[in-house]
Amino acid sequence: MTTGDELLLLAIVPGGRRIRIRADERLRFALRASELVDLSLAGRITVGPRCIEVMDSRRVEDRRLSNVLHSLGAAAPPPSLKDWLRRTPRSLTIEYLSRLEDQKAVRVRRWRDPGGRTRHDILSLDLPRRRALLARLDSVVRSDSAMPTTDQDLSLAVLVRAAGLAPAAYPGLRGITDRRRLAALAATAGSAPAAAEELAASLTAGVDALTRQLLGELSDLYADFTTGGHSLGHDLDPGSWSEGGTGSTSHHGGGHGDGNHGGW
Repeated sequence: MTTGDELLLLAIVPGGRRIRIRADERLRFALRASELVDLSLAGRITVGPRCIEVMDSRRVEDRRLSNVLHSLGAAAPPPSLKDWLRRTPRSLTIEYLSRLEDQKAVRVRRWRDPGGRTRHDILSLDLPRRRALLARLDSVVRSDSAMPTTDQDLSLAVLVRAAGLAPAAYPGLRGITDRRRLAALAATAGSAPAAAEELAASLTAGVDALTRQLLGELSDLYADFTTGGHSLGHDLDPGSWSEGGTGSTSHHGGGHGDGNHGGW
């Protein structure tokens, strides 16, 4: 899984009546940012103050990331981080949902509404895979975690926070402490609470500069694209698949909290 795949899997929240995607309009921008994270960790790009520079144009293992790398390399002039994120296609969340379906992490039913738009019902979710992903997130936010922390996990945690997915990862009253720890990742060292200083300091190696750049740009984007906090299915206008077909997201279902839901 890429960081984007993992981010979307964390955004898919099972419930008593339906499976839904959380974080509305924020998510697609965070998915776009996650691709830069993966390419940066692979040593293929650097994100400078003025532009994104391709350092190594060789293809990477994941085809989508290779296509992103090619697009970055072909852009003239090289795009700035702000411009790249602002050109995020509305279809990106749907495309990543299809990736999760290909990986058997979700089961999706597609149907057309009376207006001719394609809708997507998430019928089931691979809960063990999501729990394993949450355990990796715990390695960043919990000091008592026995799992080692990697740069990819640190980057994922920052994107989870930036995209507003903390309540999806750590819901309810039981998740308050962990949500606060996630929030501390975005705090400056001078204002971070003492209990979170170690978390903030852990971002100084490898991924610090990029994640902080992404946090700043994503914050600006979210301020510009405020949608009122509704669910993703109601916030996104009908978008297009990369292949050219039309599509939009809508998530319904009935069933039980075990992740298996019937769509309608």
